Amino acid sequence: MSTQTRSRVPVTVLTGFLGAGKTTLLNRILEQNRDERIAIIVNEFGDAGIDQQLVIGATEQILELNNGCICCKIRTDLIDTLFGLAAAVLEQGHEPIDRVIIETTGLAEPAPVAQSFMVETELAELYHLDSFTTVIDSYHFFKQIRMHEEARKQVAFADHFILNKAGLVSSGHLEKVKKTLSDMNPGASMQVTDCRDADPSDILNRFTFDLDDRSNLIKESRSEAGHHHSSDTAAIVLRSDSPVDMKRFEPWFDELLDKKGEQMYRFKGILSVDGFDSRLVFQGVHMLFAGRAGKAWENGEKRSSEFVIIGRDLDKDWFQTRFEECCITERRVD
Repeated sequence: MSTQTRSRVPVTVLTGFLGAGKTTLLNRILEQNRDERIAIIVNEFGDAGIDQQLVIGATEQILELNNGCICCKIRTDLIDTLFGLAAAVLEQGHEPIDRVIIETTGLAEPAPVAQSFMVETELAELYHLDSFTTVIDSYHFFKQIRMHEEARKQVAFADHFILNKAGLVSSGHLEKVKKTLSDMNPGASMQVTDCRDADPSDILNRFTFDLDDRSNLIKESRSEAGHHHSSDTAAIVLRSDSPVDMKRFEPWFDELLDKKGEQMYRFKGILSVDGFDSRLVFQGVHMLFAGRAGKAWENGEKRSSEFVIIGRDLDKDWFQTRFEECCITERRVD
């Protein structure tokens, strides 16, 4: 973990569909981490079932947003709340906090939470978006992803899955749940555990939302991504060993975001760019993306590009063909 990461307050997002077990998981984290000062941002706290006595600092550390879903229609409220929390510590003399946990409502879409940290650079200087943990209701999973786009998006945004209620289903059913999750989001890790027994160390301080300079996508590429289910939500992985020509890639990518951005829930990649000695690392949410120069390619190291997209109704062959057209091959060199 970098010095910059340690100096910022980590933010973990707990998401999952209605009744999946998010609040049970949150209470478990609070029970096991009593030595930490944790700020909880929830919606409709009075109905959430969180034990206030578990939160160090009592009510002043519990931040409610009463205007509706924190990660759907009122992203500004979330940003203001996080700035207000920082101001309370920096300007009003409140004791520093160790971490923030955001529990989304069951019908919430995770995208605006991630976008908040991408568009507000000052916010990103104060907080480090650690990871998204999505709680899966193993019993109702297939019905939920078939009927609710929110459930599919919660799967798409996960860095880590908690498969709750596994004791209510057969081993065969559970394996189908795991296979479907891997197809829809092959980069996310998963564990089968009751939320009442989860180990917080498996959830906190993962720092997997940001794509690092190493080839994190190798693990993801091993999955046979691109399968379609009744949900029509899946991941596709694009690859090329040929260097990317940014004069071709940038206009295609701009067109892609404009025409298919709403279908692309989350995407990330590492590009080997022609004439550039470092990796180009990027990730995005719908039409919003951010990129940076990553680790330099070493002499003799094999350079390749990998680009993962999780979304709805994506044609893998079309994406791969268009991506390859942005790469420099012997066939295309003048």
